[in-house]
Amino acid sequence: QLLATRTALGPADLVSEPTSTASGSAAFSWEANWYPVMPVSYADPVRPNGFTLLGKHLVLWKSADGWACVEDACPHRLAPLSTGRVTEEGTLMCRFHGWRFDDAGNCVEVPNADAGAAASLCGAPETCATSYPVQEVSGLLWVWPEAGLEGLGRSLLEEPAALGSGAQDWVMTVPPVSYESMVENSMDPSHAPHLHEGTFAASDMVPLTDYSAPAEPLGDEGFTVAHGGYTTKNDGMKATRTFRSPSFVDVNYELPSGKQQNFQLFFVPSTPFETRVITGLGLPQLPAWLPKRELLADLLHAFFFSRSALWRFNDQDRLVMQGQDRNQAADPDRRQAAW
Repeated sequence: QLLATRTALGPADLVSEPTSTASGSAAFSWEANWYPVMPVSYADPVRPNGFTLLGKHLVLWKSADGWACVEDACPHRLAPLSTGRVTEEGTLMCRFHGWRFDDAGNCVEVPNADAGAAASLCGAPETCATSYPVQEVSGLLWVWPEAGLEGLGRSLLEEPAALGSGAQDWVMTVPPVSYESMVENSMDPSHAPHLHEGTFAASDMVPLTDYSAPAEPLGDEGFTVAHGGYTTKNDGMKATRTFRSPSFVDVNYELPSGKQQNFQLFFVPSTPFETRVITGLGLPQLPAWLPKRELLADLLHAFFFSRSALWRFNDQDRLVMQGQDRNQAADPDRRQAAW
C-alpha cells in the first residue's frame, strides 16, 4: 500500500505543511530525520537485528527486496519480533505464534487460523506491524523513525547527513552515555590533554585561544567551529568541527607539517542514557571480489578494538560523561558553564 501510494502521488503529495515555532521558523522534528543505526557489516542478513532509536524499539531484517524495518512488537500479542526469524521467502516470522510479515509490515500468514479467518486477518490494518523507511548509504543502514504515509513522504524528500563520507569501513559502540554529552564532548577539544592521560599529557597542553563559534543562530542544519591546537604536538594547526543535525560530526585537522587528518562520527540517540556511536576508520571498504572479505573485515575490527589505548581513551570519556549525566539528571535546571 505504501509503495502504491508513493508511485501514484509522489513524495511531495504525502507531506503536510510543517508546524512553526513562535518565531515563525519551522519546528525541528527529531523523528523526521535519517539516522544511521548500524554499519551494514554489523547487521546479520539472515536474522532479525533489534535496536533502539529515540526510545523506539525497532527491528531490521533483510527481506527479498532489501533491508526492512518495523516496530519490534508483533501486533498480535506484542512479542518482540527481534526474537523471531527470517524465512526463506524473506518475511519476518514472530516466534510466539508464527505470524509472518513482509517488508511493508503487512501480515501475510497466520498459521493457526483457518482459511477464512486468515483471509480476513492478513492485510487488515490492525494486524500490520508499524513499518519505517530504511536505506543503505555509505556502508551504513539508515532508518527514518517516523511511520505512516507522511513519514514515507518526508523521507523521500531528504538525504542522509553523510557529508560525502563515501565508502569506508565503520566501527560501532553503544556506550551508556546521553546523546547530549556525547555530541558536546566531540565539539570540545580542550579536554583532551587533561582527560586522556596516556594518549596526551597535561604538561603538553597549550591554551586553546583560537575557537570561533558561529555568530549566527545555529539553526536546524548544524554549524561549524574553527579552532587551533591544544597541545605542543598540534600547536599551530588549523582545525574545523562540523555538526550536521541530527547526528553527524566531521572533524578535520590541517597540521603545521601539512598532514591532513579527518575523523567522522555519528552519535545516534537510543535512549536518554544510551547512544550508538559509529566511527569511520578512515580506511576504504574491502572490495567485494576480495577472497575471504568478511573474515578480513572482522580481523580489521578485532585489531581496532584490541588496542588497549583505544579502550582506555573511550573509558576516560565514558566515566566523565556518565558522571555529567548523573549530576545533570539530579538537577535538570542546573546550567553547565560555557567557558
